[in-house]
Amino acid sequence: MKRLYRSPEEKKIAGVCSGLGEYFDVDPVFFRVGFVVLVFAGGTGVIAYLAMAFLVPIKGRDLSPVRAPRLHLSRSDRKIAGVCGGLGEHLDIDPVFLRVLFVVLAFMAGLGIILYLVLWLALPSEEPQEFRPGQRDGG
Repeated sequence: MKRLYRSPEEKKIAGVCSGLGEYFDVDPVFFRVGFVVLVFAGGTGVIAYLAMAFLVPIKGRDLSPVRAPRLHLSRSDRKIAGVCGGLGEHLDIDPVFLRVLFVVLAFMAGLGIILYLVLWLALPSEEPQEFRPGQRDGG
């Protein structure tokens, strides 16, 4: 099966147009001109190019699936339900910022409360760590 990749060899910016050229067996210049024309047609060329630069993989990189860390409710850093703690762990930021954000959003027609409740109901609980023989349980 033929796959679309960004080409690192003939790239000008991110390799999107050269990858499209390889995929469709067309000179990349046509795609470059097309994106420039779309830039002047409401800026859609920039949006499309940036989307492809982030979503299309680079040719030659390992494309094996990587297990991304899952978003979950925190068991260790929780004030009410662990929503902010889980978000903080996932985003690698201090949960205090998220708590302040939810409080500020709560004063905007209750948006923070609604969002917090939705996340509380939608996010799974943190998976317990596997216990291995010889590992201390901390208790």
